[in-house]
Amino acid sequence: MIPKPRFLQRRINEVAIGTFREIATVQESASVYDALTMFVERRVSALPVVDDKGKVVALYSRFDVINLAAQKNYNNLNMTMREAVSSRACCMEGVLKCYPHETLETVIDRIAKAEVHRLVLVDRDDVVRGIVSLSDLLQALVLTPAGIDALENTSE
Repeated sequence: MIPKPRFLQRRINEVAIGTFREIATVQESASVYDALTMFVERRVSALPVVDDKGKVVALYSRFDVINLAAQKNYNNLNMTMREAVSSRACCMEGVLKCYPHETLETVIDRIAKAEVHRLVLVDRDDVVRGIVSLSDLLQALVLTPAGIDALENTSE
């Protein structure tokens, strides 16, 4: 059996993989139009939907917008995010989350098993603290192995 690289045991909050500042979120009371505007202005492909306490309740992606159009609902852009999420044709169960104390290996396994593009990094109260995407992980693991080597050398 091939030994796993040590960096996979590093906690997600120890490695600079993901987005952790100025996270684009949308209130569940906001409209679909507001979400579309954020997709364009913030250049993101998904938005954590949060309640009035900042807790993540759903994830709304550009793919959901395509589904909206497929359902001929595109003329209803003033519906709230809460309505849009609950009316999805393909019901997604909750939000796939990860926590700062979890290891890189755990995060990678969760993304792979769920076949999703991203996890929402939350604190103990489920408040959004970051996004860890598949492309972030691929960038770190495949495209910047020197950066991973540097992580390895600093951990001892």
